Amino acid sequence: MLAQVYLQPDMLLWHSFGYYHILAMLNCLCSLWFINCTAKGRVAGWLAEDLHLALQTKDSARKLAEFREMWVDLSHMMQQLGKAYSGMYALYCLLVLLTTIVATYGCLTEILDNGLSLKQAGLFIISFYCLTLLFIICNEAHVASRKMGPEFRERLLNVNLASIDSRTVEEINMFLTAIDQNPPIMNLNGYANVNRKLITSVEDAQRGSYSEDALHRALEAVHN
Repeated sequence: MLAQVYLQPDMLLWHSFGYYHILAMLNCLCSLWFINCTAKGRVAGWLAEDLHLALQTKDSARKLAEFREMWVDLSHMMQQLGKAYSGMYALYCLLVLLTTIVATYGCLTEILDNGLSLKQAGLFIISFYCLTLLFIICNEAHVASRKMGPEFRERLLNVNLASIDSRTVEEINMFLTAIDQNPPIMNLNGYANVNRKLITSVEDAQRGSYSEDALHRALEAVHN
């Protein structure tokens, strides 16, 4: 905001007082999301590191079953996090995108009308700031989902099955099935998947809801 005061010729210092609470809200919500996603990603990483140690114990099947229960709880926590904050972060992402579009449009129109000046630099700072917030939201959710999903599955697939008993092999298969049936995806209550494909995931979520409705109708037809 201090940069805007110096770069915008028609903006005074006391005008910036009306924006500090908005900046605090944007930064705090982004920090809350960052902390939650980072915590879940680190826990998933610790579970993956301890997984091989558990397979080397005598009762490896029981240990693996306990790991599977913890992983399922962690995956449900991640899914519930997106549902609990769905309305707040959906509006957050829309606000950030709208601000980015308006600031970029204002910057381009000012350049076309009046040429380059410090005023365009101020609008560029706003666009860059909003895009940085959106990147942090999408990237942290993507990294946490990847650590809990593909990377965790890869560790299970790399286990040497010849060196373990049949019961442990069965537990590994059950673990892989649990990962497939409980994907650790940060979803805004069905509206969008928060990851690096946030914009396109809105369309994917709509397609998924259409396919689920079609499946329910087909099941009802078969039942009747």
